[in-house]
Amino acid sequence: MGRRVIRLGVVDDHEFIRIGFAAAAALDAKTAEEPVVAVRLSETVTDLLAGGEKIFDVVTLDLSLADGSRPRDNVHKLLEAGYPVLVVSVGDKYQDLREALAAGASGVSRKSDGHQHTLKLLRLVAAGHTIDNQELAAAIDGDRAFVSAQLSEREKDTLRLYAAGFTRSQIASRMNVTENTIGTNIKRIREKYAAADRPALSKLELYHRAVEDGYYSPPSPGQ
Repeated sequence: MGRRVIRLGVVDDHEFIRIGFAAAAALDAKTAEEPVVAVRLSETVTDLLAGGEKIFDVVTLDLSLADGSRPRDNVHKLLEAGYPVLVVSVGDKYQDLREALAAGASGVSRKSDGHQHTLKLLRLVAAGHTIDNQELAAAIDGDRAFVSAQLSEREKDTLRLYAAGFTRSQIASRMNVTENTIGTNIKRIREKYAAADRPALSKLELYHRAVEDGYYSPPSPGQ
């Protein structure tokens, strides 16, 4: 009976990293009982999924991609396609890491880890295991950049409606307050996020904060 081959998909917008994964896997495959083979190397999740269906056993995902996609959305897309996800990251953006893990990623490997360690985690994730990153979890929980902005109930309602696409006038009507009050709420929301080291200067950034903190859940595609 031949060795079981673990088919790997790689999503990273740095060519050097993609090539490095393929080279490390090829080197390891010469002696490994369960060789990892890089089947497809892509800059985005969309490109990776365009390569066919059911062709990977596990996918590595970088968190910061040049297309501006969010970790949560990328993890959801990969899981919906049937692929378990191992995040491979420099490990310093705890907000993005927490978002990816909350979305269902099976674990994290830091880019500073040796390739043998990362390949070991890939085999575990491909086998259906979840990685217990206790040190990383403690760092995420202790990271002040992901602390709640401590919004009031009125501010939470304002943010939820604003993220859903309602105008200030429409929000004011729904909340039975003046439009000036909504403007004041949004100003305070931005100030509180800035104080928590999570700036939200634009409407898009406010949308991301609402999603990250659970105040708004985007509709699934097709809804």
